[in-house]
Amino acid sequence: MKNSTIWATFTASSLLLAAGFLLPSQASNNRVQVAQQPNCKSPQTTLDMNICSSQEFKAADTKLNQLYQQLRPKLNSKQQQRLTVAQRSWLKFRDETCNYEAGKFEGGSVAASTYGYCRARVTQERVKDLERYLEQANV
Repeated sequence: MKNSTIWATFTASSLLLAAGFLLPSQASNNRVQVAQQPNCKSPQTTLDMNICSSQEFKAADTKLNQLYQQLRPKLNSKQQQRLTVAQRSWLKFRDETCNYEAGKFEGGSVAASTYGYCRARVTQERVKDLERYLEQANV
């Protein structure tokens, strides 16, 4: 499955979450019932896996961006430039690595969540790198 197809499936699932996945209540036309948040420790459906992988990736990406913004001002201009180049290369590596992993399930329903969980995992690994760089910059 191409990266764009995986991403489209992943995005569509995320949009369902963002829209609140509202369903009319059978008890009343005036009330609205919101779908329960999935148990991300043990997601049971493909939709749950997509939602959970999206949440996990978003949390890791937020942390990554915070660390990157904390690190940059602590570096001289040459190191800032090197960090920017490294980060751009790493983003390409992350996406291609996860494209490879999701490719095992090309055309299947778990391809999108596999891609999402991979992006979360690889991003969490990069967070550890940036935490180490930040510690070194503070010494």
